[in-house]
Amino acid sequence: MHQKQWVDGMSSFPARDGRAPDRASAIATLLQDNIVSGHYAPGDRLPSEADLCAHFKVSRPTLREALGRLTARGLITSRRGAGGGAFVTRPSPEIAGEQIAALIALSTRAEDNAHRPLLTEARIQLQLGCAELATLRKADITDLRAEIDQQSDFAISDADFIASVRRMNLALALASGNPALAMLTQGLIDAEFAITADTGYPTRIRARFLSYHVRVANGIAGGRTDDTRAALMELWTFESERSNGTPDDAQPVERPPRMRDLRLPPVQRLTPLSE
Repeated sequence: MHQKQWVDGMSSFPARDGRAPDRASAIATLLQDNIVSGHYAPGDRLPSEADLCAHFKVSRPTLREALGRLTARGLITSRRGAGGGAFVTRPSPEIAGEQIAALIALSTRAEDNAHRPLLTEARIQLQLGCAELATLRKADITDLRAEIDQQSDFAISDADFIASVRRMNLALALASGNPALAMLTQGLIDAEFAITADTGYPTRIRARFLSYHVRVANGIAGGRTDDTRAALMELWTFESERSNGTPDDAQPVERPPRMRDLRLPPVQRLTPLSE
């Protein structure tokens, strides 16, 4: 099998603080550029260690350090034995979302989980885009309806309710039909819901969440972008007030609307004028 050659660019690496980058870092960056640009596709085998060492004029430990950095970034995997070597990974949205969630959680970490409201805020902003795309594409909302049915049972535990809310958010992200947006939103959702909320979920609070979720689902199914956006913005305000310590009894109770029969209403016939 003909093996792809790498696209060289060693001489073009920028210096850091006036110093040339170390060889392992430079090699890792070059190979990463080859992968991200599509020169190497998922599943492709990189050149052998011997070929890479000869090309870059580095020792095997230096090359393996570079490959180790790519492995840590999830870009390549190593296989042993006949036909082994370094191969470009075939990423899945689930794994990528988990990696994004971990990075978000670490980079935004604040004392006493003070960063959770910021994650909620970011998640809502992305969901606005997800909901708009879902509405424009007339997405199937079967998964949203299933979670709404689950949340309508106020006898379930807090843990089951929170799990359903998380799945509802994930379903909304997937309904966008945009894999990149869904993956980014999943990362935020996973980072946010990895932190257990301090406040409980009594019936009055569950009813508020349910109300907003029903409005979002109805808006998407009915093609009403403005209604969906309004429901998400009000949900954001509601969750912000809760994170700021607004007492539950200070928040008005909202009766959840029913899922609408979204068939078009019959055309109203005009009554003929009497002669």
